[in-house]
Amino acid sequence: MTARRPMVLRDGDASYESLDAAPGLELGRVLTSAATTGLGGGFARFRTDDALEGWTLPYDEVFYVLSGELTLHWQDERLVARPGEVLLIPRGATVTYEGVAGTKAFFVLHPRDWASRAGDPGAEEITGPGENGTSRLEGEGPSKIGG
Repeated sequence: MTARRPMVLRDGDASYESLDAAPGLELGRVLTSAATTGLGGGFARFRTDDALEGWTLPYDEVFYVLSGELTLHWQDERLVARPGEVLLIPRGATVTYEGVAGTKAFFVLHPRDWASRAGDPGAEEITGPGENGTSRLEGEGPSKIGG
């Protein structure tokens, strides 16, 4: 087996797309291909104050905040991460992501192919520009955050 090549991921290499469910939030996916890793991820930025509400994660996710302030609402808790801090969100958690204008973070999730692993051909899966050029969930419902 050939070793996979290490990579430097740059914000400038990301093609950002806004989400239908939170137009002020844009995702620039840079980890979208099975040829690179089993991880999914990229950059998230808030052009305006906005929130993505009620997303139940079918994967484990980590956000590293680069600038601004990213707030995660989970049950009765409000977790606020600032530059240099990390949010860890376990699979199965139902959360609301909230950011102020100018917030930027890098996110990683695992597994990248969570919907196909579930074995449900009708499952919603988020695909990035590297796969089919869309940031919408495949299946029913509005776009959600993730890789």
